[in-house]
Amino acid sequence: MSERMPKVLVVAINAWQDQGANHTLSEIFSCWDKSKVSQIYVRGGLPSTAVCDRFLRISENDIIRSVVKRNTKTASVVENCFGELSEAQQKELELERKRYSKRKKNNSSVKSLCREVIWFLSKWKSKELLDFIKESDPDVIFLPMVPVVYMPRIQYYIVRTLKKPTVFYILDDCYSYRNMKKSPLTFLQRFWGRIYIKKIMKHTDRIFTMTPKASETFEKIFSVKASILTKAVDYSNLEFCPESPREPLTMVYTGRLYFGREDALANIAKAVHSINRDGERLRLHIYAPEKVSDEALLRELHHSVKYMGEVTRNEVKRIQQESDIAIFAESLHKKYRYAAGMSFSTKLTDYFASGRCIFAVGDKDIAPIDYLMREDAACVVTDYKDIEATLRRLCDNPELITEYGRKAFECGKRNHSDTGVYPAFIKEMKEIAGEY
Repeated sequence: MSERMPKVLVVAINAWQDQGANHTLSEIFSCWDKSKVSQIYVRGGLPSTAVCDRFLRISENDIIRSVVKRNTKTASVVENCFGELSEAQQKELELERKRYSKRKKNNSSVKSLCREVIWFLSKWKSKELLDFIKESDPDVIFLPMVPVVYMPRIQYYIVRTLKKPTVFYILDDCYSYRNMKKSPLTFLQRFWGRIYIKKIMKHTDRIFTMTPKASETFEKIFSVKASILTKAVDYSNLEFCPESPREPLTMVYTGRLYFGREDALANIAKAVHSINRDGERLRLHIYAPEKVSDEALLRELHHSVKYMGEVTRNEVKRIQQESDIAIFAESLHKKYRYAAGMSFSTKLTDYFASGRCIFAVGDKDIAPIDYLMREDAACVVTDYKDIEATLRRLCDNPELITEYGRKAFECGKRNHSDTGVYPAFIKEMKEIAGEY
């Protein structure tokens, strides 16, 4: 089968790092023949993945230099450092991780727009870029949609140059105005980005999204056929093992703390303390790479609610298995309500595989909550005032915890098993390439 796979060129922001924070795409392409995958990325750092060996990096530092010094080389082929890293490679990866964390923390509308202007004035079109895309000679161009302007500009240039079948992968809503900060600069950046997204869509053969709601929404907007594509899990050696919940019940949150998620966790923590007034029935452990900054959540961090810090992906799996309830939280605050409007967190597929009861908080109109409700795969709360009553119901009826764990596991096996996701993905990509 691998010999008949079409050649794919992926044009994304981040380098593929199997153990990094941005591993969704590398996991999706783990089913592919690695000799038929190439990637272009525009951030610092080095690729470290088992699924691809051919990379071109457009260096952001060199992009800045090229604004003044026009003969600056902005793109270069880089080696995959998968496996044992040299000291220099380890240092570069760590520096990039720190830069990304700092950039995420200190991001602002002004800084974002200044970055776009630098990219606009820079010399990112280069002989190295042109040579790479022509040598890649893909059968399909695979483009993730991202919330910046310079990426769709680069993507459109590649699509227009190669004139090959193209797919757009929408991991989140980077197109509508609903989930934006209410500022003129943010609006201007989104308006600018939409211009290039529309141009790409005129050449797009298929849209991939992560949820039914996103597929329905974007298929209607762009009049392009949409299919669902998510991270897949190997269920061949997994079985649902019903376990009696322990006393006190342990709830775990494993994820990032941005987009107002601390707000949701603070409301959960408040409910935990209220329930525990007459004796400890619940514990909440928060595992995240960022330190807690929300004042409301900081006030709740004592006794049964603890911030546990960052853990590795392997430790996350163990933590989930040892818990009674896995928390999926999106803010209901007006400012952040639609931040995850069309996204689908990869941690949900991990939650499904763990067979643990999922307690989800979020607006009913956002895609992940809509999905969980459609599939009846979680205990869902769409209003903060209902959190305490719902958690009390789980405490008083532990059989519900086991039942929701079973529903979550069956949802994952039904919709996210590698035996279903990968063959469907390969089949569609072959159809798009005209090889099936």
